[in-house]
Amino acid sequence: MATIDTSVNRPHVPTDGTTVTAEIDVTPGEQTQDVRRHIALCIDTSGSMEGDNIKRARDGAAWVFGLLNDDDYVSIVAFDTTAEVVLPATRWADIDRQSAMDHVEELTAGGGTDMYNGLGAAKETLTSSATGPDTVKRLLLLSDGKDNERTPEEFEDLATDIDNAGIRIQSAGIGTDYNEDTIRTLGTTARGTWTHLEAPGDIEDFFGDAVEQAGSVVAPDAHLDLDVAPGVEVSEVYRALPQAQEVTPEWEANATRIKLPDLIERENQRVVLKIHAPPREDGTEEVLADVMLSAKGDTASEQVAVEYTADNERLAEHNESVDIDHKQTVIRTELGKGNVEAAETKVEQMTVIHGEDAEAVEEVERQTQIVKEGGRAEQSQATQIVDDDGLQ
Repeated sequence: MATIDTSVNRPHVPTDGTTVTAEIDVTPGEQTQDVRRHIALCIDTSGSMEGDNIKRARDGAAWVFGLLNDDDYVSIVAFDTTAEVVLPATRWADIDRQSAMDHVEELTAGGGTDMYNGLGAAKETLTSSATGPDTVKRLLLLSDGKDNERTPEEFEDLATDIDNAGIRIQSAGIGTDYNEDTIRTLGTTARGTWTHLEAPGDIEDFFGDAVEQAGSVVAPDAHLDLDVAPGVEVSEVYRALPQAQEVTPEWEANATRIKLPDLIERENQRVVLKIHAPPREDGTEEVLADVMLSAKGDTASEQVAVEYTADNERLAEHNESVDIDHKQTVIRTELGKGNVEAAETKVEQMTVIHGEDAEAVEEVERQTQIVKEGGRAEQSQATQIVDDDGLQ
């Protein structure tokens, strides 16, 4: 069963109020039953994919076939100037491998890049099969081009619809001509991941890793419900693990829901946020927020709480690791967007507070320099944070 744990950087706060940093750690628990997967491959077959890229995409699809179980479903959508369902949603036991490979051989490169309708068609294949609510649904997008007819904002709306359908997007861009804002927006909005593939040979690993990870899901469609006390304000919400992503929760009165990526066995998750504690009397113990995790019908609850005091010694108590986690997450998010200058400013601020010799400061300095000297691969890698146990 999944569990949560909360912590704050300042357990004691002044009576006139202040802003604290909080983090919520989610431990996914163990997988207790086999997972049925529905994998939809959404593959760019525009003219720019001609050559090694399209060949490797076909090889990647074949690799996926070798990882499927009888009760899994698979579908394939290709998009160039138009979108085409190459293989409708099919239970793997109901098609032989050669027939599936015949569909894959239809993937040839030519034409434009209608990614938007390609994603829409892939969504339809994922929602068309009666696989049940516990089916883990993955839309694996591979593209090396831009959809010049649609903006990243339009893709965000589409990704929201896909996410609401219980589908996680794992998006990958290859080459230098794709719109990285779109690739990042799709993975972030639909609670998946986004990445840059450096070479055609990386395509098989991208497809294979995504399919294997889908088989380790403990709970799809997990979320945190926050109920904050009157006068309390929440800001700067980020998913820190497994990938640094900024979140914009929607509020209804004093409550909001923070959607989480599917819980994966042995993959811890973390949310970091800022919470403003309003003025209270000396000695008051205040629950700033009640937090409830919902995951596959199970729930776990915790509280974010502080104590008000005028005692300077108690006010000096500080959980530095929570501050560091938040600052690292903000910096890595900026690096993922390619905002090196903003990241450098945050690193300077972090250095002033924690010192230039602090291990965490040295790490973000190193990562910032790598992104500054590198390219898209380094940007996506910067968002991947490994926790103290070595878990993503």
